[in-house]
Amino acid sequence: MLKDLLSKKLTPHELASVPRSFDIIGSRDKAVAIIEIPGALRKRRVAIGRALMRQHKNVKAVLEKASARKGTYRTRTLKRITGSTRTEVMHRENGCSFLLDPTKVYFSPREASERLRLCSEVRPGETIVVFFAGVGPFPIVFAKKTKARQITGIELNPAACRYFAKNISLNKTRNVTLIKGNVHTEAHRLASQCDRVVMPLPESSFGFVREALWCLKPGGVCNIYCFSSEDGQREKVRELQQTAANMGATVRIKGVHRVLPYGPAIWKMRIDAVKVR
Repeated sequence: MLKDLLSKKLTPHELASVPRSFDIIGSRDKAVAIIEIPGALRKRRVAIGRALMRQHKNVKAVLEKASARKGTYRTRTLKRITGSTRTEVMHRENGCSFLLDPTKVYFSPREASERLRLCSEVRPGETIVVFFAGVGPFPIVFAKKTKARQITGIELNPAACRYFAKNISLNKTRNVTLIKGNVHTEAHRLASQCDRVVMPLPESSFGFVREALWCLKPGGVCNIYCFSSEDGQREKVRELQQTAANMGATVRIKGVHRVLPYGPAIWKMRIDAVKVR
């Protein structure tokens, strides 16, 4: 336990504030850890980082969250607490390998189970587009774990695009295609061609619902991720239905699923909607 390793360096009051969770991205040979340090422990962050590296021998660098997600690419500032300055790692999940640098791109190891869970919804022969595809986790997991015919990922961040292209080659996924650019301007390439649209950017997915419905064939499914309370999910559903109605389309809600806790009474949720027409 991290607290046990810090018991002789921190006061009991400080120990009570030590984070219980953190993300480890990488492999058994080399990984980086990402942790959020409370303000009260700022002066103890190096001791916490070193203890974390003692607890997890594969962790070669510890990074702290230094900002919220921001900017066009929705990445956060990560500052090195201790360890190596080289933060590029190879992360493995669900039989897939992902080369990435978490200081340059967004990647969440916590979503591995959700990526695999969504695979069970994919029908043989589907044509899929993933908006905000990042380094390619959803497209590549779909390619390896389902019988989808074609998967396209659209991504704007140049660093993420470079890693996505490398990961397509690394995983030998010949039915995965990368489109570099903004979803608003690139989604028209796939108008009425897709059986499924996946939108894994919960902060702003609802700003791209029109593009998702343009891409879908009648009967196609949109998997929209968002942040919501239990009470707020009804408003999200109404917003989705109204956006569809404004463009002359109709959607049927197939399901609403809680994916991960995000904050007090707030969840990351997935809304599954079928385009009726």
